[in-house]
Amino acid sequence: MPRSPLVERLQVLFAELKIYSGVIDGRLNDDLTAAVEHYQSRAGLTVNGKVSEELLAHVEFKSEAEALLVRLDTVGSEQRIKAREKLQSFALTRSLLNPSRKNQTADPARNSDLCFQAPTVDCLVTEAVESAKAVGRPHFRDWTYGEIAIVQARLGQVKAARETAGRIQDPRLIIVTLRNIAVSLADANRIDLATDSAAIIPDGWLKAEALVAVAVAQTRNGGWPEARETMREISALASVSSTEDNVEFKRTSLTSSLAQKLVKAGDATIALQLMNAERARLKTLSGRADKSGPSASLSTLAAAFADIDQPDEARSLLDYNVDIVHRRSVSVALARAYGRAGQDRSATAIINALEEPRYRSVLLADMARYQIGFERREAARKNLQRAETAVSAIAPNHKFAINHARERIASSWIILGELEKAGQVAATITDAGIRTGTWWHISMSYSDAGNKIQADKSANEARKSLANVSSALDRVWLYCSQVQVLAARKDDQQASAVFAEALKVVRSIRHSWTRAQALVRMVGAFAVLPGPLSVLKTVK
Repeated sequence: MPRSPLVERLQVLFAELKIYSGVIDGRLNDDLTAAVEHYQSRAGLTVNGKVSEELLAHVEFKSEAEALLVRLDTVGSEQRIKAREKLQSFALTRSLLNPSRKNQTADPARNSDLCFQAPTVDCLVTEAVESAKAVGRPHFRDWTYGEIAIVQARLGQVKAARETAGRIQDPRLIIVTLRNIAVSLADANRIDLATDSAAIIPDGWLKAEALVAVAVAQTRNGGWPEARETMREISALASVSSTEDNVEFKRTSLTSSLAQKLVKAGDATIALQLMNAERARLKTLSGRADKSGPSASLSTLAAAFADIDQPDEARSLLDYNVDIVHRRSVSVALARAYGRAGQDRSATAIINALEEPRYRSVLLADMARYQIGFERREAARKNLQRAETAVSAIAPNHKFAINHARERIASSWIILGELEKAGQVAATITDAGIRTGTWWHISMSYSDAGNKIQADKSANEARKSLANVSSALDRVWLYCSQVQVLAARKDDQQASAVFAEALKVVRSIRHSWTRAQALVRMVGAFAVLPGPLSVLKTVK
């Protein structure tokens, strides 16, 4: 299931209301479902655990979140003053504070139908901006502008992205958006533009995070000398003394993130050097008792060693550092590393030691996938059967964990080529969004196998599942994700048809924030489509 801004915003609000303690990643999980049910019960609403735009509106306007946002504004006033001072210190960022750019009103005379009848990137972006202007809450409006700036940067529209950043009221979010612009440019291999954009970020940590993306892009494109120079700049920024909380943990996280991305970009040697240097640095801090410092950092480092396929290094940290925290997360990463290396016995020993079936089920499904790569197909089948057994042991109220595990199991059956079994598993997934993506995956696999009848049947199951997704924004998100997949497969006609369906949903959305967020996703999907798209002109 793709990340949902609706889910992410509820996670943030519920966390601040002290009724949610899970991860904030924009994805549904059992902790969030429990928080939703708790809130609904307390607010006198129908208790069903469902996330919706209506629920978000209730939290925004009719609950103690009103007082919460006021309290957060009070607590953050000092941070905003500091952020404003940072922006004022650079000529290129000072203009982003211009008050004339803030609180603009939507153009009442515009005709959005003209854009929807013959969409272009520019008109979709304009519609997103106009919808954002109509969002009543400053925080939500700022958030939406930040999302728009990211997609503009991804398209190489740097000037427009910075202008959008200038619409944001909160100076803290302006700086974060500048970081996101640089990262998006780097991810799109617009390295010179990314470097220039990173240079104007008036915050050391955020600038370092942007430069991580630049270094990775330079490595990916063969610019290793330039990447080394960028890494030296990152190290200098991370080494500056700071009074911020969790500074040691942030430094380790930054280094680990860079190393993991460098491996994928093709430079495993320098990645390992960075990791070893960070481990040596942490040894000098091992005497401290601060759990947010060395202990948490060691956990992050150990998991990162596993992620870059250095399981022995991860095992060493796990076995010989008694104060290491988050041991389960490290163990999960280590099991996957052993699985990728074909070391089934070591991976299985870790999986068997995990007490919670929700983790065992997913890892067993992943193990099957790795075994398929080593042509151990019978072993893969046995692990998938074990995974199903583990799913049956998950507590019934952990619905997301059950559905997530079944999606992974179905995916592994697809890779194994046993599509009928994948379909049987897909039919048991109760989350409509997850079920939709699974059926689409099965349909494309049948199509690749030349079985048009089953491909069409599976696609029809996906459509039926999608119709049961209650959130319009989530439906748009699923459609746009499928457009990206189909475009990558060069299935241009089908990708265009799916985009047209998404456009119908967007036209029906009246909630300004939801509409703006949906339009941001539409821009990203439209950008990968071929033209001209005559199919879109039939949308009513």
